Amino acid sequence: MMATLFDIHFHAMTMKEPNFASFINSLCSSPIELLSGNTTEDYILSPKVLKGERILEILSNTLQAFEQPIEKTFMMMEDDLYGNYRKDDSNLPLIRDGKLHIRNIAADRVIMCPLVMDFTSIEGIRERVYYRTPIQDKLTPYLLDTIKAIRSYYKERPNGLFEFYPFLGINTAAHTLDYVKETLNRFVAKKRVFHSPHTLPKKPFYGIKLYPPLGFNPWPDDKDEREKCIYLYSFCQENDIPIITHCDDQGFRGVAAYDAWHFTNPASFTEVLKCFPKLRIDFAHFGKQYAAASSKDLKSLHLKLKGLPSSPWLRTIVEMMTQYEGVYTDLSFSGSNPSFYIELKRLMDHMDSSMRDIVESRILFGSDFSVNLLKVESYSDYYSIYENSPFSDREIELFSSINPLRFLGLKEI
Repeated sequence: MMATLFDIHFHAMTMKEPNFASFINSLCSSPIELLSGNTTEDYILSPKVLKGERILEILSNTLQAFEQPIEKTFMMMEDDLYGNYRKDDSNLPLIRDGKLHIRNIAADRVIMCPLVMDFTSIEGIRERVYYRTPIQDKLTPYLLDTIKAIRSYYKERPNGLFEFYPFLGINTAAHTLDYVKETLNRFVAKKRVFHSPHTLPKKPFYGIKLYPPLGFNPWPDDKDEREKCIYLYSFCQENDIPIITHCDDQGFRGVAAYDAWHFTNPASFTEVLKCFPKLRIDFAHFGKQYAAASSKDLKSLHLKLKGLPSSPWLRTIVEMMTQYEGVYTDLSFSGSNPSFYIELKRLMDHMDSSMRDIVESRILFGSDFSVNLLKVESYSDYYSIYENSPFSDREIELFSSINPLRFLGLKEI
């Protein structure tokens, strides 16, 4: 079997995919609600960054990834790993001799999982807008553009290291049940096998991406809305399809902050996992919380004083791992800050051996590119921070290769 590395979580999109009108509308909240979220030092655009001289440089570098076709972003990421953008030769490029090198791993291929997000508007959030145009399906064109981009990459780079296993984002609250059924059955692969190198199967999406801050409620009270969710979970459990759900309290929103946080909280999936205990769900970003009020309970304050992760959501995820074999988490975006790895390693060192074995086997490497460019300089920079983390070589191999393979459920043909 080929040596394989995975980026289980990243985004490639252009400026036409996000729904900026919905995002602006979601900010129509009380001042207290807004201030409670965006004030911590390590927030996506912290006050320190906003006041700094490099803000325009950071934004320009980030927007560069959004101002070009998706396939160009794929190629830019690979070129970066080849060292084509390096300003000096102090470090070896990560891709050399035809392999991607991380610690003692030399990978012959890199499985890339671009996450397509569903930016389709929800009817209820447009009430304040004067020019209420008909709701557009923002998902299907994005899916088709992603498929086209992957094929373009394969055509231009027949010897490229990247192979793509994308995830299909869907917000059941924005669509009818018929649309949900049709889209899943049209685009999502039901056989969990590696496809031939540099080819795309007829149904090219290998997982589902959920994004609660856009209004996805994991377990709604409304009967019709829950029926759509139940169909989605049944489809995934019956066909062994993995799910990645956003799980930190920042990011692109389509609903008010408090609703977004309630839906995103991993505890909101409690009933989901009770009814569908065999689901494989990656609670992304390791449940990192940035809101100033999120870690004010005594347990969080105690952990913070000990230099351990203080997020209640992180603790919820770890607890769920002990209850359900299919619960995973990933390091995307949170790993932009080296201190996150230090705290996480320290937390794992405090666990008993059985708990640590469970947690070690459920962590996945992901980058959250190109969103992470708000915190790091480049795709290769994110890899370098990860490679220099305090994790052992064995843990790096688990997170980057062994665990993602199990999570995706892929098998060689």
